Amino acid sequence: MLLTAVLLLCCPRPVGSASFSSFYYFNPDSTQSNLTRLKETMDAALTSGGLTCAFQPFVRLRDFEAKIVDDPPDFLFLPEWYLRQDGNLKKRFKPFLVPVRQGTSTYRKVLLVAADSDLTMEKLPGVTIAMTPMGQAGLAMLNEAIFAAHGLTYDKLTFVTTAKDSDALFALALRQVKAALVSMDNLTYIGRINPQIPKTVKTLAVSQPVPLPVLCYAQGIVSAEEVEKLKSLLLAGRQNENVAKIMEMLQIDAWQVYPH
Repeated sequence: MLLTAVLLLCCPRPVGSASFSSFYYFNPDSTQSNLTRLKETMDAALTSGGLTCAFQPFVRLRDFEAKIVDDPPDFLFLPEWYLRQDGNLKKRFKPFLVPVRQGTSTYRKVLLVAADSDLTMEKLPGVTIAMTPMGQAGLAMLNEAIFAAHGLTYDKLTFVTTAKDSDALFALALRQVKAALVSMDNLTYIGRINPQIPKTVKTLAVSQPVPLPVLCYAQGIVSAEEVEKLKSLLLAGRQNENVAKIMEMLQIDAWQVYPH
């Protein structure tokens, strides 16, 4: 029995196996902060679609990356920039679905400062900017989306990372930092909950559209049948009560097949 347990832990699951599968979620720019409720709802949706799959959301990038190494998942919902780096797209993960919000699969980030601040884009170097963590590919994306137009690059700026997008906004509102780079969706969402927060900040710059997170499967691990099951479940959208709840929680209007 002990030998069997060791083999199950050490040997990878063959493609097509009916073994229990896993689904990792990491999206620090999401407006959803109740990850316990998100897990419960997603687990119910997966079960309703005939998937024996455990959903695990992550708050911190380092925990997400460590878990991927220690226990590779079958499915992942992750930032698009993460897919660009370390050979993930070519060697590890295959994107197959993207969310749609207000008719598009992109969103914008907004660079904020205090409402009474005299900061300009030219004065940003040396100023601490709060934002969610990004790898090299994510920082390169920010160069293209917002900094290059103002003659800046990320290596000339100082960042402090926060676990959630909303934490960066609150850090600015509480004057713990001089600037914050957050999702425009989060700014709007938090403003509906607490209208005073947006009044404490002002916009310095708005990014070009950046891709929403993508849904991927692990190449060589998950079977085509499992991929098709999850794809069909999510593409059915609001026809499934539990999927409808997930879409509402994540502010997703629909899913579409990833463009190849």
